[in-house]
Amino acid sequence: MECIAGMFSSAGLATFFAQLSVGNPASIVPSGGGYMSLPKILFLLVLATGWLYAAPWIHKDSQQVRAPRNLWSSVYLTVGTVTLLFWLVLPYYVVGLLLFLLGVLTTLLSYLAYRNARVHEEKRIHLTTLFGRRQTKSQEQIVTRVKIYRSDGKILVPPTEDSTEENPIHAYNLTQELLYDMIWRRASECDMSPEDEQTRMRYIIDGVPVKRSPLSVGESEAIIQYLKPLGSMNAEDRRRPQKGYISVDMGGNQIDINLAVAGTNNGQRMRLRIVQQYVQTRLDELGIAPDLLAWLRQLSKSDKGLFIVSGRPGSGITSTLYSLLREQDAFIKQLVTLEAKVEVDMENITQYAYEEASKLPQALASTMRRDPDVIMIDRCSDSATAELILQFAEEKCILLGMHASDSFTALARWAKVSGQTAQFVAPLRGVLCQQLVRKLCPQCREPYKPDPQLLAKANIPAESVDMFYRPKGNLLDEKGQPYTCPTCQGSGYFERIAAFELLEMNQELKDAIQSGASLSQLK
Repeated sequence: MECIAGMFSSAGLATFFAQLSVGNPASIVPSGGGYMSLPKILFLLVLATGWLYAAPWIHKDSQQVRAPRNLWSSVYLTVGTVTLLFWLVLPYYVVGLLLFLLGVLTTLLSYLAYRNARVHEEKRIHLTTLFGRRQTKSQEQIVTRVKIYRSDGKILVPPTEDSTEENPIHAYNLTQELLYDMIWRRASECDMSPEDEQTRMRYIIDGVPVKRSPLSVGESEAIIQYLKPLGSMNAEDRRRPQKGYISVDMGGNQIDINLAVAGTNNGQRMRLRIVQQYVQTRLDELGIAPDLLAWLRQLSKSDKGLFIVSGRPGSGITSTLYSLLREQDAFIKQLVTLEAKVEVDMENITQYAYEEASKLPQALASTMRRDPDVIMIDRCSDSATAELILQFAEEKCILLGMHASDSFTALARWAKVSGQTAQFVAPLRGVLCQQLVRKLCPQCREPYKPDPQLLAKANIPAESVDMFYRPKGNLLDEKGQPYTCPTCQGSGYFERIAAFELLEMNQELKDAIQSGASLSQLK
């Protein structure tokens, strides 16, 4: 290297051109060796390795903090490459070394300052701790709370320290903690929505939104990116909406979870929905009174007619429709569903997703040509669909879902959509309306004597009521210390039950409708 430095000094250059002009190329080459210095080469390789070591970390970390990934990766590699070439070409080894260190450290410190300004204090990284991350991250222990199954049914094997992903053990533990907490709290849905520097967490427990402690954007991104491949989604696509599903085994109970992810301006948003909590498919598990349950089961044995199941959005209409469909003999009868999207895959039942309401009449006409025995339809929003339903219900059984606040409103909506024809009530056998209500926690509810005036307003005889119950505010243990009820997790409520209203379409009611009776008269 000293010889090379001598060649590119002022005197060396003068000698070089002088000898070249007299045609003596052999004299240009310095004598006595000394072209290579092994310690200097090794030192250069060590620093170049350190520079390359941080490059993949910048590439992955910029994804987690939503920094311009391609920009920072390109700048870091370009600056390092250019300064490294100058180091190799310059005749002064120390000058090249200082230039290389200045370029790489300036770019690295600039990125650290940029990314630290976008995250919370506990997630900030400094230059002194950057190169120790790979040694410290493996110290985190794997914590398995639930068994996770991929969408293909294969069980997930916990990651090892040799995994190629960025901090896979940390992402695995975060995912385990989220799934366990969601199931333990009996949440039917979890919504992860990024907002600025935090991700808002919201559970749906017994139909009520419940806020949870927010996560950092880095934590939510780690969970989402870990779950997407398990649910057969593309982890590289962060903008396009995607859907998938996984299964979880907790305490021997198999739980199916639907996943939906989409990109937003603040990052990725994911919704996790527990199918078993969201949709029930057993009629005797809906909390129906025995006399009404017997009537519904008798209805399910009918070979023809129309039955409407109504309620407010989110009141369990789909559960009741599925449950009524399950009462049919799927091995003898041909059962078909027409749904905007299939909520639950049902065995031995043909299910079609028509996606858009405008496509429903065509899908229904196509289904009728296959001559099924029972059709479940999740909505009827146009007269074309209503006409087909009336035509089919004269010979077959149809279960129809409809949004309404009570059974008479559902009847009025069916009359409107069917065009108020004289035939719209002919095949109609009944209208069911339901509303989901929360049940008080049996462990921490508090008894109290009801107000006699309240009972009088509700037309309840005071002598027939001993105690009413209500949620208890503050719970104290034997030592007088506050504690949280382990059954309801402090909400005061445990599970839900449906309240049903049945309007049975007898001949007297049908005659009144066809004679033009008003809704108030029908009530």
